[in-house]
Amino acid sequence: MITVDLFFREYVFKFILRDIEREIILAREGRGGGNFLAALGLLCYTEVLGGFVSGSWERGTSRANFDVFFDRIGPEYVTFRQAILPDDPYSLYRCGMVHEYAVKLPCQIAMLKGNETCGVWKGASCGIYYFSVEKYLEDFMKAARRLYEELMTEPNPSLPRVST
Repeated sequence: MITVDLFFREYVFKFILRDIEREIILAREGRGGGNFLAALGLLCYTEVLGGFVSGSWERGTSRANFDVFFDRIGPEYVTFRQAILPDDPYSLYRCGMVHEYAVKLPCQIAMLKGNETCGVWKGASCGIYYFSVEKYLEDFMKAARRLYEELMTEPNPSLPRVST
C-alpha cells in the first residue's frame, strides 16, 4: 500500500529528483539534456504536489493544485505570478507545454541556472518568458521537503482524494 511517506521517499525524492538531475548532468557535460521534457515534468509535478496541499487529485482541481504549490515554491514565484497577470504560469507554461508542446508566449528554456533568483521570469526589456530547469528544481525540491515534513507531523497523513 502506498503511503504519503512512501510516495515522497520513492517518487519525489528518488524518481523525480533523479530524472531531472540526470538531464541537468547531461547538459553540464555538453551532451544535451531534455530541457523541454524536464521543464514539462517539473510543471506537472508542481500540480501533483499541490494535491497534497488541497487534499484532492479529483477532476477539476488541476489549476488550483498547480497554483497552491507554485506559490509554496517561494515568494519569488508568488511575485512572478502576480506580476504577469493576466497571464499566469499554469496557462502559460504548464497548459502550453502539456497541450500544445509549446509555451503559449515566446519563451526560452535553459537547463542550467545562472544568477536568477527564481526558476521562471519575464525579461524586462524583451518581454520573453524564461524557465530555468536547474533553478526551478532546486526551489521545487526545497518546497517538496517542507511539504513532506509538514505532512509527516500529521497523525495520519493521507494521499489526496481521487475521482472514482
